[in-house]
Amino acid sequence: MKAVLEFPFLVLIAFVIAIVIKTFLVQAFYIPSGSMRPALEVKDRVLVEKVSYRLHDPRREDVVVFAKEVFGVPAADVPWPDDVRNFLRELAGLPTGQEEDYIKRVVAVSGDTIRYVGQPRRLIINGTEVPQPYIKGGKDNSSSTITSADCARLDMDKADGGCRVPAGRVFVMGDNRPNSEDSRILGPIEEDKIIGRAFVVIWPWAHFGFM
Repeated sequence: MKAVLEFPFLVLIAFVIAIVIKTFLVQAFYIPSGSMRPALEVKDRVLVEKVSYRLHDPRREDVVVFAKEVFGVPAADVPWPDDVRNFLRELAGLPTGQEEDYIKRVVAVSGDTIRYVGQPRRLIINGTEVPQPYIKGGKDNSSSTITSADCARLDMDKADGGCRVPAGRVFVMGDNRPNSEDSRILGPIEEDKIIGRAFVVIWPWAHFGFM
């Protein structure tokens, strides 16, 4: 009888611990699109840690997760039972059906100047070409460019033939450049809106690996 009475209490404690871990330390995320191929495939699950950016600023090549509403897309208003269901599914890194979060790679940080030009496209940061071994197919022949003509549209200042990333923001792109809605379209994102840094693929087992 004692074990029966203790069981609900233990479940509650486990649930509280899971919430604390999800809120402050590590959270699982479901990959809903192919914008980060080949590093991340559709339906992959990744773990995102939330500690690093309390200790240092985001760094180039970090893969980060941030809420879709960062780009001015309001979160869907759903009934509270659906909120509960979605929260529980998020604990396990399962899809919620809302695709609320984006996952992209940081290519430029606060104060950097960025250009993305050429055929194939070259990523120029602070006047120096940066290798892009992670992009799909090894090169990008056709996706959107970034030049000084784009700065005003993206709310960035012109600098060195490109655009300067504002203080406190980062410029992100998907590795699958032709199929990614990212900072080239929607502008740089605020650092404090980043949920965390993805560091390992945990599912499926065939894709397991650190990033």
